[in-house]
Amino acid sequence: MRKTILFLVVTLLFSSFFYQTASAENEFNVFIDEEKFEPAAPYTFINWRTMITIDSGLFEKLGATAGYDEDDEKIRIDSEYSTVELTINEPIAYIYRKFDFSGMPETMEMDVAPFIDNGSVYIPLRFAVEGLGALVDWDGLNRSVLITTNTGQDIIPVEYPVEYKEVNLMDIPDDLADWVETNRKTQGIRFKVVGNKTYILISAGEKPTGGYSIQLESATMVAPGSIYVTAQVISPAPDMMVTQVLTYPCILLEIEDEEVWVVDGTISDGLQNAPKEKTIPSVGAAIFPDDITDITLYNLMGEEVKTYDPEEYPLIVEAFNNATVDDSFYIMMITGNRLTISLIGGAAIEITSYGSETNVVATINSQEADGEVKTLHLICPEIAQILLENVSE
Repeated sequence: MRKTILFLVVTLLFSSFFYQTASAENEFNVFIDEEKFEPAAPYTFINWRTMITIDSGLFEKLGATAGYDEDDEKIRIDSEYSTVELTINEPIAYIYRKFDFSGMPETMEMDVAPFIDNGSVYIPLRFAVEGLGALVDWDGLNRSVLITTNTGQDIIPVEYPVEYKEVNLMDIPDDLADWVETNRKTQGIRFKVVGNKTYILISAGEKPTGGYSIQLESATMVAPGSIYVTAQVISPAPDMMVTQVLTYPCILLEIEDEEVWVVDGTISDGLQNAPKEKTIPSVGAAIFPDDITDITLYNLMGEEVKTYDPEEYPLIVEAFNNATVDDSFYIMMITGNRLTISLIGGAAIEITSYGSETNVVATINSQEADGEVKTLHLICPEIAQILLENVSE
């Protein structure tokens, strides 16, 4: 059979055209009860945490007051029903409920502590706002923080440490062995769902000798279905006797009875200029099965090949959210099938192939008022194989 190919060749001499700059990645919107909030002071986005200054005007908008005491380095946010107390460089937040006459505060552990930068005091938005009784959500596709007040119920903060156990690499289940072997040699954080268990593989990448290890610092549920982990690569001591062979240190976590769709995080190895892996979650493009209205596969001629059942959505979501951004140069050609993921609100993701068995191109239309379209070159072998399946020869 003749192979039908629409060949569009464009040499891309600058892959950064398809990827936002670091400053753009830190830009996002804040909405309070669906009304856009314009802060009086700049804010930033660090490790999946929205960090806002106490003089941004946000807390006044929520009917609270925020202040900073330089003497004891404490931040206090006071509202009609509660007071939130935080301390610079300390990862503990205290919430005093004014209707709780015991006087005992609720204690929350934070992954990102308040800090001072250029004279401005930054605090984690979610902890402070939910401590006041509002609900905070994150719209990754539109890069928006959504705050809902007057919820009519007590808000239980979403962020909490995840219970996990570390799996001995000698005891890896058979249905995970190939996946671990495929991914452990490349630095990064990846996950796989098997039944009611989620496995998170944290890999340090190739090391020149033995003696290296990974130490997990935290695993936190930062939003429903979203886990953020932090880990550190431990290097061998200078006088330590080590094997003179290439090694690939990694750890495997097992989390049970938690619905997980997104996993991201940081791996620190002590190198100040070490590049951070760009992932779908880190660029704010992660998706969830409940957000999907349709997934359809089309051939090159635009004919429908398959419409996925909702029961199949999780496999596509897991593959997409595990993808990493590839900034390397490539020649774009459209070949094979095309996968379209339609989302609530009119947003859509179109994924196409240029013939690679590992890489794809994802075009994300967020349906924002400005019509912004984001295109990402991704390493995503699972979806790449779908796009190349049953392509006519």
